[in-house]
Amino acid sequence: MNKRINMEERTIIRAYGISDIGQVRSHNEDAIHVAVDQGYVLVADGMGGHNAGEVASALAIEGFTQFLAADQDNDDTVTEMSEFSHQTLALRDAIYAANTAIFDNAQRNSARQGMGTTLVSASFHGSRIAVAHVGDSRLYRFREGFLDQLTTDHTLVQEMVDRNEYSQEEARNSRNKNVITRALGLADIVEVDLLEDLLRAGDYYLLCSDGLTGMVSDEQIADVLATCQANPEVAANQLLKMANNSGGNDNISIIVVCVDKVVAGQESSSEEELDWFD
Repeated sequence: MNKRINMEERTIIRAYGISDIGQVRSHNEDAIHVAVDQGYVLVADGMGGHNAGEVASALAIEGFTQFLAADQDNDDTVTEMSEFSHQTLALRDAIYAANTAIFDNAQRNSARQGMGTTLVSASFHGSRIAVAHVGDSRLYRFREGFLDQLTTDHTLVQEMVDRNEYSQEEARNSRNKNVITRALGLADIVEVDLLEDLLRAGDYYLLCSDGLTGMVSDEQIADVLATCQANPEVAANQLLKMANNSGGNDNISIIVVCVDKVVAGQESSSEEELDWFD
């Protein structure tokens, strides 16, 4: 899917998303949503037996998008947690809604109990990107030749890295690298990581499931983004091809966002709130 928003005196971004079964799995439990006209994108990577992972990721997308559609004109959450904008809190609350949808569905269907999904979401408005995520699906920023992973994996291996028990190389090669410590749908509440960042024209953002990052290194990702000539479809398809050529051991979901123009002053919050951004 390939979409573009280009309104007069608005931040202009382009995005392309693709989800693929890979070379090993019998069905695709990932799900993506590209809604650039509403200013957001998301990737979900489901898990669970009897195809329940596929159900979980689909419910996550549905619950998330329905909440945001209902929340468009609601600014009540701005006062709840002043260090984040309404834009960011809306993503968090959309994940809460998605979590409830998955958990409640599993309680009604014994074959689906224990199903869950990761979810990484990003919205682009004015001069900022807002990010909310749970699990090990990632968001990267590629800026001026440097690739940075902005999200932190919710995995057992990442916890060991944080405790200096594993190096990054040991983590990448660990047998336990796919053990997730946080996911949607496993309980009636879920902890969501939030972050915000200032956009710059020329930025690329990559959202992906671990079907990409388990097969393609950060260095290879950076090389693709550096040479894609600002074409998100070319970048996404090249990354997908690389993941499949490296074995395609999992479902692979990729969304690439190119920031063409940044126009400040579109946020509902005050300019003072921008001071704490990096």
